[in-house]
Amino acid sequence: MKHALTSAAMILALLAPAQSAPAQTAPETAEPKAFVCFDPVPPVTALAIPSRYKDDSKNRSDFDAEANAAVEAALNPLDDFINLLVKNANAALQITTPAEADPETPPDLARQTLIADCVVDRIHDWAAADALADMKTQGAQLSVPSRIAGLAMAYAQVRGLATQDARQPAIEAWLTARMQSSMVFFDTEAPPKSRENNLRAWAALAAAQVGLLQNDTVMTTWAADSVKLVLCTSTPEGALPNEMWRGKLALHYQIHAVGPLVTTTALLQPGFPDLLTTCDNALLRVARFTLKAVEDPKLVEVIAGKPQKFDSAAEMKRAFQFAWLAPLETLAPEPAFTAFAAKFDLLSNSKLGGKQSLLWPALDAKDATAP
Repeated sequence: MKHALTSAAMILALLAPAQSAPAQTAPETAEPKAFVCFDPVPPVTALAIPSRYKDDSKNRSDFDAEANAAVEAALNPLDDFINLLVKNANAALQITTPAEADPETPPDLARQTLIADCVVDRIHDWAAADALADMKTQGAQLSVPSRIAGLAMAYAQVRGLATQDARQPAIEAWLTARMQSSMVFFDTEAPPKSRENNLRAWAALAAAQVGLLQNDTVMTTWAADSVKLVLCTSTPEGALPNEMWRGKLALHYQIHAVGPLVTTTALLQPGFPDLLTTCDNALLRVARFTLKAVEDPKLVEVIAGKPQKFDSAAEMKRAFQFAWLAPLETLAPEPAFTAFAAKFDLLSNSKLGGKQSLLWPALDAKDATAP
């Protein structure tokens, strides 16, 4: 012991008159802080995004530093807003999610409603302003669908937990309008490769979530058809040609495409069961190839014809890139998928709805208890 009594002190203690032991009291537990919603975020109503890439980069793999900075500056306010929404939506959902809630403490349903109302309020601010309606460039049109997905997935988590009033119909009408515009763009104006690559996959995810919110079969069918369109380009080994075209960034974009392809397929089950088997089980081929390539980027180098700008050890620290393993395990609980998912303490991606253990039941216990 660090502070042992001296022998003299021990003797004095033995000779001292006996005293009653102090009453045992339960340890104090800190009361949760009163919930305060985050401040309103100014709606992004117009967006003009240049290309990130140098004019002479034919395969769009060489960044123009100035243009890339301009893109990030334009998108950061939108991405920060989505992060706030998802963080709060997850917090509301966690209160009554069995794997997440404290079994010793009754769920604080009043707090859950407050948090859910906060998320709905803030999205309603953007809906009322008709945010994201003025897409001034092709780059904006291509970049926004993944953000619509993030907005819609945050909203879907709290829709039924919030106070029911006129905000929900207004939000859903706004999301529908934004998604309908994106669908028209991808069908009629998007560049040929963009109509069949990761950008179309992200548009499919947005359409799936908004369509499910609205019971819009036209939109969910468009989402399913878009997934098939992308998946059916895949090679027998599972590479996506419209990502392999990206030279040294091919593997990055392959990973970026798999996330929405897997998540959309999972969201649309069981209404579109053929998505899992379309084009000779293309989704599983693509997922298996992607995970193998993460561990051995030379698999992509052979196809892309360029050494990959991809350090496996560093990329494995960016767990958000692999959040799609959670819905994948619900579709196909293969040992290889489970083993790869076990490499991460937490699977979370704001554009896929945040913390995946809240959204998909097939994760193991360690993710369910991660902070």
